[in-house]
Amino acid sequence: MRKWPLAVGAAAGATGWAIYNALEPKAQGFGRAFVGTPGEGKLMALTFDDGPNTAWTPSLLEVLAKFDVKATFFSIGHYAREQPSLLREVAAAGHAIGNHTYSHVTMPLHTDETIRRELRRTTEAIEDAGVEMARVQGRRLMRPPYGRRRPGTLRVLREEGYVPILWSVTLWDWNKGITTEKIMRKAERQIRGGDIILLHDGCNVAMGWDRSHSIRSAELILTQWKEQEGFEFVTIPEMIESTGYRDP
Repeated sequence: MRKWPLAVGAAAGATGWAIYNALEPKAQGFGRAFVGTPGEGKLMALTFDDGPNTAWTPSLLEVLAKFDVKATFFSIGHYAREQPSLLREVAAAGHAIGNHTYSHVTMPLHTDETIRRELRRTTEAIEDAGVEMARVQGRRLMRPPYGRRRPGTLRVLREEGYVPILWSVTLWDWNKGITTEKIMRKAERQIRGGDIILLHDGCNVAMGWDRSHSIRSAELILTQWKEQEGFEFVTIPEMIESTGYRDP
């Protein structure tokens, strides 16, 4: 009997497994990353990537203040460098600040040295703005751009003193042609409690990117799940401490 079909099938299966664990936020095959406790409990966390954004971050801060909610912002380093006063506003409002690399690189495609440089440049930019990054269990927070990672990516993050943070609810608010209505339909299908919700207040392409649908969706999510259904929205450090998660 020819064995090559079995070998091809095994190779395809291994490739599929690797792709899934490199891209799927909740996958843990390449190592642990915190994704909340999807489907369990009443805690939830709103997270916003790719800011600060002069066009929409101020409006988002108003929405969060209206509901008395603290969120977690994963900042791009060169935006933190360009807009230190806006980053200070985010931190002064009590929100948690994490690292999202300096130039929004796809981390698995880069060397360990490049990843370390991206992390350190971002930390320097945030600290130069006079902002202290959020910490939990003595480590800072880091979210890989696009959620893409490999075992080496997670190893470097931990060696640099970071807890990897991903998400359990993807609302695709960065897609071309997205609307608030589409975002909310995705929210209705996915949100069950215990979730880390991914949204964006900025964009790695350019400062000033339109995130109006993201901000309006955040307001609607808070109206429905906080005001009507009684869920509690917390920062990522608060969620980690409340759930007892221990990073390796």
